[in-house]
This record gives sequence, structure tokens and C-alpha cells, in this order.
Amino acid sequence: MTMPGRLLDFFSLEANEYLTRLESLAAKKGMEPSDATQFAAAARGLRGSATMAKAGGIVQVAMTVERIGSGVVNGATTWEPELQRALVGAIEDLKVLVRSVRTWGADQDARVEESLRRLARFAPARKERTEDLIVPVSQLFYADDGQHIIYVAPNPKTHYEQQLREQSSGSGIGPGTLSPEVKRVPTPSREVPPPLPRTPPRGQELRDVLNSSLATMRGLENRHSGPQPPATDLVPIQQLLYRGQSAIERAAEIRRALKKSGTPPTRALVDELVDLVELAAAE
Repeated sequence: MTMPGRLLDFFSLEANEYLTRLESLAAKKGMEPSDATQFAAAARGLRGSATMAKAGGIVQVAMTVERIGSGVVNGATTWEPELQRALVGAIEDLKVLVRSVRTWGADQDARVEESLRRLARFAPARKERTEDLIVPVSQLFYADDGQHIIYVAPNPKTHYEQQLREQSSGSGIGPGTLSPEVKRVPTPSREVPPPLPRTPPRGQELRDVLNSSLATMRGLENRHSGPQPPATDLVPIQQLLYRGQSAIERAAEIRRALKKSGTPPTRALVDELVDLVELAAAE
């Protein structure tokens, strides 16, 4: 054991407390379910403390005692005199091992083996936890012709451009290089020369470009705004305003409508009447 002295002192103190509890419980003639639960918990605490102190031999014995106590709690193991004597002997071995934790040697290893041998007939079979097993990743996959997650195909199903990128630069593509999935080699595209620089249009050429752009914009506007009236149906804006006699007729029409409805005029109608009077005077 090469652990620091303070850690070993703490382990010895804590381990002796767990051992005292185990000894008092194991000395009883009968093991009640509550006592068995406390017994397994004390053995579990001793195992944890020994694990922190890296006392491997003590961990093994305490773990076996814990398994026996858990078996008694679950009903898998019957509390009988032979089991009681074996547990009392294991606890005595644990006391000696804890006192010898600073001077661990071959004698302590032999005592651990002997204690485990005496407890083996009472300890239930331990279930292996699959999550604790370390399995090489190579055993998780098969190198056959099936569909698997990881499998390097000799002729991967890649498209032509991807295989070109995978080829070394300048090596070219020889016969048998491409995957059999590529049915044919596409014809290389012809290189298109870059367009020649052009000077900005000027003069008549500039006017032609502008007229063409305006004609295109008018066509787009007409396409989205629906059919437009012909030029002969266009009405001058002056004819849309009430002036002179038309303004007076419009005012009279509003007056008749108000008189017929019997409702007071709104602010909008009053404003319109005032505007009509001004338009009638402007003629």
C-alpha cells in the first residue's frame, strides 16, 4: 500500500466503524430483514471506503460479504449457523487486513484468498453487468458482404465527380479506376472563353437601351395590373373636378340627399359643400 498516511488513517477509522456494526449484526442468532438490510449496507460502506483507499484485497472480501447480505435480504440466501460462522470469520479476517493495510504483503494476499474460498459456497452467483464489459470495437462489426454501419467497400458507390476528387492530382484516370457503378464517363464540358470587356453605351446607343428598358417595364406593369383602357378612353383630370355649374349641381344633389334622409350632415359632407362653393365661384 502506497497511499498517503492521512488517507490510510481515515480509512482505518471508518473501516473499524463498519466492522463493529457488521460484527454486532453477525453475532445475532436470527437475522431479521431489517438487520439484513443494515448488514448489507455496512458491507457496502466498507467496500466503498476500501475502494477509495485502493485496498484491493479488502474490497474483494467486503464485496463478497455484501453479496451474501444482499442475498439474505432478497431471500436468495438462508441465514443458518454455518453461514453465520463463515461471516464471523470473514469479519475477523477483515479486521486483521485493515490493521495490516500499511504493511501489506504476501501474507495478507493469502488471507484474502482463504477468506474468499470459505465464503464462496454462500455467495450467490454474481450477475455480470454488460455495461461494465469492455468490448473491442472490431468485435461489433463483421467483415462480410452484408449491410453494416462501418465497412470499407472496395468499390464504393460514388458519383463520377467524387471519384475525381479522390484521385491524386495529375495521376489521371486509367482503365478500371472508376467504380463499376459508374456506367459511363461523361464528356468533358467545353471551356467557354470569358466575355470581352465592353465599354459603357453612349449617345444614341444609350437612348436605345433606355427605351428598351422602359418598354420592358411597361410590359411587366401591364401584366400585373390587368387590362388597361386604350388611349382614346383616357379622361383629362380637369373633367373629374366639379367646376361652375357642375359644382352647383353636385351641391344641390347633396342637399336633396340630406333632406331626404333627415339626418344631420357629417363633417365630410360639410367640407365637400364648402369646396363645391369655392369651385363654383372659380368658374
